[in-house]
Amino acid sequence: MRMQKQLIMVGSITYALKGRDILRSMGFTAYVERTPSHLDRVGCGYSIYVKDNIQRADAILAENGIPIQGILNDGDAI
Repeated sequence: MRMQKQLIMVGSITYALKGRDILRSMGFTAYVERTPSHLDRVGCGYSIYVKDNIQRADAILAENGIPIQGILNDGDAI
């Protein structure tokens, strides 16, 4: 079974880097990577890849003032 890739889209590279660092400090596997160009309608072109529990990661980012532009799951916006 193929693992689904989960991305959290953010509005700037600064938010992407800050968000990644916050999630890593909480024990998440998180990386900054380019948002697929056909899905980057409103952001800076960067997203945070989260390996597991994207709902919890989203809540942690919101609690820490990181604005989320959207969530991508396996390349499709959800």
